[in-house]
Amino acid sequence: MKIFKFKEVLPQIPNLLFRGRMKFRFELLPFEARDIPWKKRWNFLVAGLNQFFLPAKSWGYPPTAQVEPANICNLQCSLCFTTSQNGSRPSALLPFETFKRFIDDVGDYLLVMVLWNWGEPFLNPDIFKIIQYAASKGILVHTSTNGNVMFNEETADKIVDSGLNSLVFGVDGATPETYKKYREGGDLERVKENIRAVVAAKKRKASTKPILNLRFVAMQHNEHELPLVKEMAHQLGVDFFSIKSVDMPPGLGENLEQMYRPKDEKYRRYEYVNGTYIHKKKPFVCMRPWKRIALDALGHVISCEYDYKDQHSFGIVGNGNANSTLDIWRGQVAQTFRRHFAKGHNDYYHCKACTYKDIRTEECNIAAFPIGTDRQRSN
Repeated sequence: MKIFKFKEVLPQIPNLLFRGRMKFRFELLPFEARDIPWKKRWNFLVAGLNQFFLPAKSWGYPPTAQVEPANICNLQCSLCFTTSQNGSRPSALLPFETFKRFIDDVGDYLLVMVLWNWGEPFLNPDIFKIIQYAASKGILVHTSTNGNVMFNEETADKIVDSGLNSLVFGVDGATPETYKKYREGGDLERVKENIRAVVAAKKRKASTKPILNLRFVAMQHNEHELPLVKEMAHQLGVDFFSIKSVDMPPGLGENLEQMYRPKDEKYRRYEYVNGTYIHKKKPFVCMRPWKRIALDALGHVISCEYDYKDQHSFGIVGNGNANSTLDIWRGQVAQTFRRHFAKGHNDYYHCKACTYKDIRTEECNIAAFPIGTDRQRSN
């Protein structure tokens, strides 16, 4: 949860400063930023100092962004706030003009953009314009899909041509019966067809991007199919297969652990006390309000993507607001929030229920495996 880890960044500082390059892992996937402008290089280092001093008015500007193209979805996944909290905010698709203003204000400092939150990104008809505009500013764009929005050959070509760096397909079962237990309303065969379409488009265009990651969320009802889903990843020709621990927000009920906690301990997000469903307490330092700027589909700059009710909006982009996005992110409302933010342990509703607290590892992704040729698989 730190802005950067010194053991990973320090050896790369000469490469960053003098060649404008930096390699890093994001959600366990390999990324490389090239031709980084001086403004971004310097800001990355300055912003990193926030983790030591926690100033109310952040030093530098956010090196990462989380943007929500849509807060609606075509599925009804039982653990997702899009479904359970759909009355908390009006349904919305992020307008391209709002996004453009956001990028025009922030893009000179961003290295990475996570293009999803509570909703299916590809329901936004402007999604390709959004990706292309961000990529044109030298931002590495990482997005995700449930794969149930049909990708024909034309759409697949747009995905490859957009400048997208990586695309996650959520596939949580090897059989339709298991898949639908969580991805309610989803069609596994459609997802596989869509993956094949994007793989074929990459081959047609001899492109290495986007990196395609078939991601499996390990749960009690599907963990037995994990080897079959990994084999499916090989057959479909994606670049990576990854395993993620299941997100069980406490606000959705007290029986989630019993229903969804995997039996195999290595797939669990938490360690437990004496065989109970009580989490063992772990040290936790959250840097979200300093390292990442979050924009929701309504145009609000929020403290964290888990503020799904917009109760702690720092301000709204556009809509008659004369302040720039950076003014909002460093403004009085944001400063008040950070001043009272006690390293992840506080009374904000979304912080008390944060599923990153007490997590066994530093992030919720458990493992990622490169998918190669049969020869590589045998090594």
